[in-house]
Amino acid sequence: MLIVDGDKAVNIDIDVRRGGVLRIVEVVAQHSATQLSIAVAERGECVITQVVTSPSDVRVAASLVEEGASFKHNGCFILVGEEQGSVTVDVNHMAAECTSHTSVKGVAADKAHGSFSGLVYVAPDAQRTDSVQSSRNVVIGDARIETLPQLEIYADDVKASHGATTGQLDESALFYMQQRCVGRETARKLLLCAFFDDVLRTLSDEQMQEQLLEKINEYIN
Repeated sequence: MLIVDGDKAVNIDIDVRRGGVLRIVEVVAQHSATQLSIAVAERGECVITQVVTSPSDVRVAASLVEEGASFKHNGCFILVGEEQGSVTVDVNHMAAECTSHTSVKGVAADKAHGSFSGLVYVAPDAQRTDSVQSSRNVVIGDARIETLPQLEIYADDVKASHGATTGQLDESALFYMQQRCVGRETARKLLLCAFFDDVLRTLSDEQMQEQLLEKINEYIN
């Protein structure tokens, strides 16, 4: 687990060797600028779960440099008050038969301003690429979240998709919970925790899931 706790810049270079599997949990709990640069070799796999509970500039750059490499990113961020923060995830497919999956969820409340930027680059030799990129966001009050998913493809045999949504909490779900004697603020918190649930479920360690959910709960409160 990588915990960023303090006003500082963090830059880390990582190489995943042939056939290796690396799982990273990154928690950004205080204002900072972080960048992870990752290179994945043949049949290697890198899986990142990222939780950002601070106004930070968080970047991940992954390069799939040899055939059969795989990269998965599941992340979430929360901004409140007048905080500003950004998450950037760039994936470079440089070899054939590589796969990538990027999913980032964001919540901004009050007058906060967040952004997500994601680029999937597919080189001419990266045939039979399979890539998915998703950005889903909830805004509360006068907050804003901007999304910029991008595809840059130079190969012919490619399966790639990307999508982005930004909206309010489901009023019908809030009404349903209030009809069952759950206060509106409590219902809102429960829906926000549920929104992040699938990010935390990518972790096999249940104790770690609970710790991260606690951290998210503290920030929501």
